Amino acid sequence: TGVPRSASVRAVRDSRLVRLDRQQFAAFADAGVLTALATGLAVRLQEIEPPLASPVRPENVVVAVVGLDAAAPVAEVATALLGNLQRVLVAVDPGRVDRDGLERAERSCDRVLLAADCSDEGWREFCLRVADRVVVIAGESQPPTAPPYPRAVGADLVLVGGATRDQRIAWEALLQPVSTHSLDRATIGSGTRPLSARLAGRSLGLVLAGGGARALAHLGVLDELQSEGIVVDRVAGTSLGAVIAAGHACGMDADAVDALVYEYFVRTNPIGDYTLPTKSFIRGRATETGLKAVFAGRVVEELTKEFRCVSIDLLARSAVVHRNGRVSDALACSLRVPGLYPPYQLNNRLHIDGGVLDNLPVRTLAGPEGPVVAVNISFGGSAKSGSKTPRSGPPRIPALGDTLMRTMMMGSGATVDQSLALADVVISPDAAGVGLLEFHQIDAMRESGRIAARASLPAIQALLARPSAWREKM
Repeated sequence: TGVPRSASVRAVRDSRLVRLDRQQFAAFADAGVLTALATGLAVRLQEIEPPLASPVRPENVVVAVVGLDAAAPVAEVATALLGNLQRVLVAVDPGRVDRDGLERAERSCDRVLLAADCSDEGWREFCLRVADRVVVIAGESQPPTAPPYPRAVGADLVLVGGATRDQRIAWEALLQPVSTHSLDRATIGSGTRPLSARLAGRSLGLVLAGGGARALAHLGVLDELQSEGIVVDRVAGTSLGAVIAAGHACGMDADAVDALVYEYFVRTNPIGDYTLPTKSFIRGRATETGLKAVFAGRVVEELTKEFRCVSIDLLARSAVVHRNGRVSDALACSLRVPGLYPPYQLNNRLHIDGGVLDNLPVRTLAGPEGPVVAVNISFGGSAKSGSKTPRSGPPRIPALGDTLMRTMMMGSGATVDQSLALADVVISPDAAGVGLLEFHQIDAMRESGRIAARASLPAIQALLARPSAWREKM
């Protein structure tokens, strides 16, 4: 037409293009030829069989495993990932292929792994160009001054050989990876399991709601999942749920998390440092001291499992998702029940309890990585959010702390409903009869969590054991 184009096409794979100039197009672009072409296409579409696979392309089919430096053990990591994937999916490493070879592999597999070290520039660029997802391997602990190639930003990062805390923070700042995994060279096979689960879409996420003493039910949920051999790779939470999630993200088992919570929330009263109520009823220093003692300067970037928690920016009136920085600071932000605690100052913001707007932050873990199990804590009399327990007499006037927490949680009701819809499985422990500040009822809530988790085990196990799409066809 001689005018600027009005549309663009972006190829997701290497493609062959035929370019016709205006004179070449005009040579055959008469009505008869175009009519015959359209008729032929229509007949062909009627004759061909429908495709075996869905026309909707699955996510993350082609995974490129690429080295960032000469010391990166690309082959070893790729082999370990492939072995793990083949236990649950149809996965293949086709070797060095061209566009057509890659297409053949995609048509018959759930996942295709392409491995390239940093020295083979042409093959590396092909792998990066065609990949749906990129895994970058660093053999050197010190990060470079700039990303070596654009697709390294936002990739899954594997650090082999042991980076220090400061180096982990620097790597995270440089590449902003979707996930980070630190491996020893001697244990690459077992160490790649969490990343393999992500690539397979089977990385289990666990979201723990806030709820004061009622959130102690999470201890029973963790214990039941551990007893059944169910591995949680990603955790998130709000308020006390965030504290329990952080303990598990540090690598603590269910017993260790239980002991932590008992020591700092039951045996030691963290809300006993009352003050003249000008800004709050308690100072909050006992809570901050306890968190610092438990997490000892650890940062989110170095935790064993992915961890997220939520607080609310009081001035901006918006949720803040904590993805980095000191764990104790993130938890102190998420635990600040308005009125009971003063706001927590961090990064030029005033933070209050995440339960004000997002008491069940499923959205922080939802996505293609794998299923999400949400443990909801009700603030009514029954386990089901929003339900009402029949009363036999007039309502009991709650204690001041209960009134503060119930009032605070009213604002997150709509968000909780949205979170419940996002979760794959919802566990709802019975919290009837337990006050929101009655931490001495730890035994009752732990058992309630166990019972609720036990009832949900078949649904969780079914999610994790679902067959491969390609294996169903074999």
